[in-house]
Amino acid sequence: MKPLKIDRIIFLLMIFMTIAACNRDEDSVLLKFLGTYQVNDSCGYTNTAYSMEISVKNENTKEIYLKNFGGYGSTVSARVSDDNPDHIIINTNADNLHITGEGVINNERTRIVFTYETSNNGVSVSCSSEANK
Repeated sequence: MKPLKIDRIIFLLMIFMTIAACNRDEDSVLLKFLGTYQVNDSCGYTNTAYSMEISVKNENTKEIYLKNFGGYGSTVSARVSDDNPDHIIINTNADNLHITGEGVINNERTRIVFTYETSNNGVSVSCSSEANK
């Protein structure tokens, strides 16, 4: 009987250690996007380089802030896709611009590639950018 009791204790101890080793921060789909990025942006015939910071807006709704997105100086709201947690969806207004598009983060979590469109008074410009941590 004693060996069976020791086996149970060891088994329960292993389960406890496995659960205790879990990191709650890894559960957040937003964590991989957060940080400061150096961005190379191409809109129409214009190329721009700037810094952008991504921070949490609302963990529960998977919303993030993109500070200085597009190099405009303003902060843009975006959200992480429900269908693909590696995609950011942008559909917002900032400084008289309507911005729609998406960003996709790479497997190494070091680069986000954005494709988006800005529009103002019926004039639209297609843009693409690469943001590197």
